[in-house]
Amino acid sequence: MIDVNKVEPRDGLPEPEFTEGVLVKVKMTGFCATDVKIIRGFKKPYRPLPMIFGHEFAGEVVKSTIDEYQPGDRISVAPFCGCGYCAYCMGGEEQLCKSKSHFSSGTTASLVAIGPHLAKKAGWKVPEDVSWEEAAMSEPLACVVLSMRSVNFQPGESVLILGAGFMGQLHVLLAKAWGASRVMVSEPVVERRELAKSFGADVINPDDGADVGEWARSLCGEGPDVIIAAAGFKGVADSALAAAGAGSRIHLFGGMPTGTIIEVPADLIHYKRVSLHGTSGFRSVDVQTAADMIKGHAIDLSPLATYKFSVDQAQEAFEATLKPESQRVFLENPEF
Repeated sequence: MIDVNKVEPRDGLPEPEFTEGVLVKVKMTGFCATDVKIIRGFKKPYRPLPMIFGHEFAGEVVKSTIDEYQPGDRISVAPFCGCGYCAYCMGGEEQLCKSKSHFSSGTTASLVAIGPHLAKKAGWKVPEDVSWEEAAMSEPLACVVLSMRSVNFQPGESVLILGAGFMGQLHVLLAKAWGASRVMVSEPVVERRELAKSFGADVINPDDGADVGEWARSLCGEGPDVIIAAAGFKGVADSALAAAGAGSRIHLFGGMPTGTIIEVPADLIHYKRVSLHGTSGFRSVDVQTAADMIKGHAIDLSPLATYKFSVDQAQEAFEATLKPESQRVFLENPEF
């Protein structure tokens, strides 16, 4: 990224400093929604421009100092892991660790250096029968694994998902894979509704004026067991609260702007035992669960790989992320 709404490749960048762990030649990188927000100027970059973005990736090991990986191995690694010994890590909240290990740079670089701690905890070998795109989607899937675990989802429960962008679709796929009795989706974009329907979800267009909560209750009784607010808008959070029935667990998954205030009727909490949850990121255990599901073909992420571009088409790739039918857009290293 060189400026707001401008993405272009740069040659001649120095090779990352590598002493231990693995040095990986990047094959495939996905555009995350956070990447898109940064490029569009909606989120302050973590480092000055120009910057190398990207963190959802898969590639090939070219150097290794650890036994777990050898040169030539296909690999995917999540962008961080916790230290392992702080109160957050030991308490099962690794994603809140203040001393995380990270990559050497964004994964739109040709080479990325990954330390041994991160490679061992949050990395996995990618089998030949798993595509590069599927492997690169393991990190966002891990975020959804944590999301569903945080609300204590159980097989046989009903799930309502508000918003069917990429992360909403991952919730659909995971809920189906984990045995939801019914998966319901509220989404105004027709292409996204159709994709969710192809995954086995019941769908509704909230812009038609229908009451989403009443619609969900007509399908599953008292109200959905789990409600996922997958889009980061206050109105979506309000809809989640309105759709709740007795005992519903609501997850505010979509990140909203800092300072956003939502109003929660006290009777929902006191009398109806509705609970609110939120997570951001993942834990290493969630990464390994996501990897195992992908390796075992327990979940098929391939329909979510909407577009693929070469790195020299970076601007076109970014613009493709803004299309309503777009789920995940990938940049491919042509050196492979």
